[in-house]
Amino acid sequence: MTESRGLAVTAALFGLTAVVFAAAGAHVLPPESVDSRRLWGTALQMHFFHAAALLAIAALAATRNAPGIRFGGWIIAIGALLFCGTLYLRAAGFDLFPGPLTPFGGGITMLGWCVLIVTLIRKG
Repeated sequence: MTESRGLAVTAALFGLTAVVFAAAGAHVLPPESVDSRRLWGTALQMHFFHAAALLAIAALAATRNAPGIRFGGWIIAIGALLFCGTLYLRAAGFDLFPGPLTPFGGGITMLGWCVLIVTLIRKG
């Protein structure tokens, strides 16, 4: 159980920050900036989905002796942080990372899901 605690805490932090960012977006982004709101909405959607998914992965990791579950969860967390974080920054007008960091974060997230799938297939 202790080994999955860090992932569960990370999931809870994802949930908390998603709520904070939802409120911030509603009050900070100008209503006429449709593109910014669309980017922010995409980031929020992925942020909330992955908060719930990480909590489920932490619970699964607590019940199974498969380090790949936790490893996949951490990869997902890192990828989602990169993906959502860069979208939030871009929506707020801070395009600090003009390169392919957003799709890289998406790719890392997909890799984490693949690790989880392979681990679950192998460990049953």
